[in-house]
Amino acid sequence: MDTGQLVLIIVLAVVVIAAVIVAVVIGRRKKAEVNRHRAAELREKAAEEAIGAHQAKAESAQAEAAALQAEVEANRLRKDAEEHAAKANEAKERVEENLRHADKLDPNVRNERDRANDHNETADDHHPATRERADERSTVADRATDRDRPTPDDGQRLTRDRSGREGNRNS
Repeated sequence: MDTGQLVLIIVLAVVVIAAVIVAVVIGRRKKAEVNRHRAAELREKAAEEAIGAHQAKAESAQAEAAALQAEVEANRLRKDAEEHAAKANEAKERVEENLRHADKLDPNVRNERDRANDHNETADDHHPATRERADERSTVADRATDRDRPTPDDGQRLTRDRSGREGNRNS
């Protein structure tokens, strides 16, 4: 081998090594460019997601504020309902008191015993079976009204039942 061939082999080896180095450098630059582009896309996507997260957080805060406002409104309405119920109860008590007072003043108001006695007087007094049945009805009615009537010892106010049942005292 002569020196010319040796030089040629060395030059070719240097050119091949230089070509490999250039290819590696160019490959790294392309890879870096691709990575920069990919990183920019990821940053853009993250920014969009951050905006979405902020919007979701704002909507959550708004919904929570609306819920608190609704709760305050519900409490106010509940308080109003309780006040109206109290006023209604007071009005009902005044009405009942006025009716009791009117019944005390009205000579035409009759109690259950007076009605039973009127019924007995209208029955055929000459027939003994009719008199017995009338007496039994009167006794049963007296026991039923005494049993249902609260006593003053119970600590309750005595009130008349105004539920509209048959045989109401005001009819």
